[in-house]
Amino acid sequence: MAKTPSRQPLSRHTRKTSDNGKRACETALGRSRSVCVTWERRAILPEEHQGSARIADPSTPRGIFDCDDAYRTPTREDYKRLFASGLVVLDTNVLLNLYRSNERTRNDTFSVLSKLRDRLWIPHQVLSEFWRNRDLPSVRGHHRTKAKETCAALDKAHRSMADALDRWLRDVHLFNDTSAQNALQRGKESMVSVLADLKTFIQTQAERDALKGDSATQSDPVLSELDGLLHGRIGEPFSETALTSAIKEAEKRAEGRIPPGYEDFKNKPTEQAAGDYLVWAQLLDEAARRQGDVLLVTGDVKADWWIPGTSHVPARPRTELIIELRNRAAAQLYMITPSRLLTQAKEIYNLRVDERSVSDLATAEREQSRVWSYGQAIEMMLRDQFPQAEVLTLDEQIDKGVTPPIPDIALMQGNCKVGIEVKKYLKPVEAEDIEYLERIIEKQNLQAALVVSHSPLSPGAISYLHRLASESGAKVAWLRLPVDQVKEIAGCEALKISVESLLGA
Repeated sequence: MAKTPSRQPLSRHTRKTSDNGKRACETALGRSRSVCVTWERRAILPEEHQGSARIADPSTPRGIFDCDDAYRTPTREDYKRLFASGLVVLDTNVLLNLYRSNERTRNDTFSVLSKLRDRLWIPHQVLSEFWRNRDLPSVRGHHRTKAKETCAALDKAHRSMADALDRWLRDVHLFNDTSAQNALQRGKESMVSVLADLKTFIQTQAERDALKGDSATQSDPVLSELDGLLHGRIGEPFSETALTSAIKEAEKRAEGRIPPGYEDFKNKPTEQAAGDYLVWAQLLDEAARRQGDVLLVTGDVKADWWIPGTSHVPARPRTELIIELRNRAAAQLYMITPSRLLTQAKEIYNLRVDERSVSDLATAEREQSRVWSYGQAIEMMLRDQFPQAEVLTLDEQIDKGVTPPIPDIALMQGNCKVGIEVKKYLKPVEAEDIEYLERIIEKQNLQAALVVSHSPLSPGAISYLHRLASESGAKVAWLRLPVDQVKEIAGCEALKISVESLLGA
């Protein structure tokens, strides 16, 4: 593995972010800061590879875009050039989502990738992560698993409605009223019929979208397509020595909040948390070998890859990543989500891509990005409800010298320190999703921990929290706060009561 360029002092162009700007960029796992590390320049970018941000010749006058913080919004011509001569790198989530997508979206994605066949390349780390995750129920069994979960939720809702109706009859003393009983019985029978129809539709759709023959690798249609697309287009693995060195480098970068991948270090084992950096390091090596621009296709929208966009400005790669690739490979970095890839390829190649496929992928990408805004809202509520307390986001804790594992938000009042973990999941929160809390409580010497989640906790997760409270001696609580209740009066009050109970108020 080629050595990462040594880190230099921050240049005079280092971005200064105002308090309001910082707050606007804050996320559930910390703020997305644009601290631009200036790396030693190794090459001047050739004219044909300058792309959206060129390195100026010192002998020529400096222009408005000749700054590390400068950026140009990619144009159709940029993508056309990348599709013709660039290095198109696929992240692990792009491959795994081929199993999660419905049949239409999967076929459209393969249609686009087939057009890009000669430009495709994947780091060996992506291949390793693909095989490690392929057999998970949330991947290869995605459609049947989701159908099962949804049908179980409908059954639970039906039982709750039936119980509510029975309670109403008793509460208003109509339990022995034949007319009332008959009216409710007709309603219950209608619900049974409607729910049965819904479950039949969901299960039928799941069977239609689920892959056939994926139980054996030789008959798995996704593997068959990928084998043809990616044969000869996969990078070499790191040697054992290089891998050990790269993992250490990933840890070092995570401590300094240098992208990519530092977000994963707060709650994942080191070797797993280093995955994003290993992908990036192998990408850097290949780009340096080819000396060409890179288009990274990824559904990972975390702040350690992207500078978040707004309703008027699209998201763009972290400045640090652009600079590092430029100095390592004399190349320009572009990043694009799978939904945008389908859109650009449809226009450039005049492909027949269903707009519903684009919409399906875009919806999934937006849902992932909402995780961060949900956490930001929780943090703002805490600041409003506890003005006398010190509330620190992940970045603010890092700035104070706190080392991982670190809670999403730390609230300190008096002698009590509460760690708050924010979970914006659509599915129930499982025990394995929060089992790192034990390490956080011990490492940060927390007196209390609170899990705030959009979705409910599974029975296993609740049991884990009870056991954690008993064994750690810390107060442990959980609050379900759906997105639509965030910043509502009831939601604010529920959060305040939960934290006050942990503070001993």
